[in-house]
Amino acid sequence: MKRRSGFTLLEMVLVLAVIVMLAAMAYPTMTGWFRGETMKSASDTVRAAISMARHLAIEEGEPYRLSIVDGGGNLKAAPDRDDAWNGGASDEDEEHEDALPQGVALSIDNGVSAGEIVSFGSRQTAMEIGEVNPTSWQKVAVFYPDGRADFDVTILCEGLGVRPAVIHLRALTGTSSVER
Repeated sequence: MKRRSGFTLLEMVLVLAVIVMLAAMAYPTMTGWFRGETMKSASDTVRAAISMARHLAIEEGEPYRLSIVDGGGNLKAAPDRDDAWNGGASDEDEEHEDALPQGVALSIDNGVSAGEIVSFGSRQTAMEIGEVNPTSWQKVAVFYPDGRADFDVTILCEGLGVRPAVIHLRALTGTSSVER
């Protein structure tokens, strides 16, 4: 009698069951890792905006303001003049606007938050670049042409199900550091 080569239905079902169990065990780990990477990316974006505002102030020889949408995911660096922030900026003005990934929000830490994990539900945290109402911007710091900022600031970068990243801006040097 000749044997047929191949797998039985029972063998294929068992292998599929093992694969499903492994995927079910890996899913929570992968989502936690993804959220952590999203938070790392967001805090890197904030630090890049801080560096950009400082660079523009030095390069252009005039004060530059870094602002955020408090409780949202948008940030902007532009000259520290009212016309640049009220929609009347000229074409020569160098400005930088960015948006964080959805689900990540910024706030200026004034000692109120205890660093708890926040939940935004289905609320959209970042608006499209260029779509932010000029009155929504909240000043974080002003950078001067000598590279310093006007005062020390702590920015919270918070996301769903993840410890917040705390970004410290040092006024004397205009540099930032992150606590994760």
